[in-house]
Amino acid sequence: MHEISVLHKAIELAEQTARDNNIEKIAYVTLEVGELSGYLPVFFEKYYPVVTEGKPMFDGAELKMIIARGEGLCLNCNALYNIMQQEGKCPKCGSRSKKILGGRQFTLKEIGFVE
Repeated sequence: MHEISVLHKAIELAEQTARDNNIEKIAYVTLEVGELSGYLPVFFEKYYPVVTEGKPMFDGAELKMIIARGEGLCLNCNALYNIMQQEGKCPKCGSRSKKILGGRQFTLKEIGFVE
């Protein structure tokens, strides 16, 4: 379960960013998680309270997530499709040959500060 260590790093980065900008309180943290990243958003939600426990800067801070679709381009017929929804197979021609265009990312997208 590598979500905990990745979440821990994202929270550390948010905390350091707040300190560097003389911010005392974080209102929310937004993570962008790709469908093809290998990370399960449910675990970020589950462990967010554990990772932020004992960090006064995060008291009451919300975790927001943006799920980035796993988009693919069929190398046989050039169809664009959602890889997850189509289970890796082009809905137009049935090919599994594809170029992945998006959905692998994990990004600390935004930090909201209480002013």
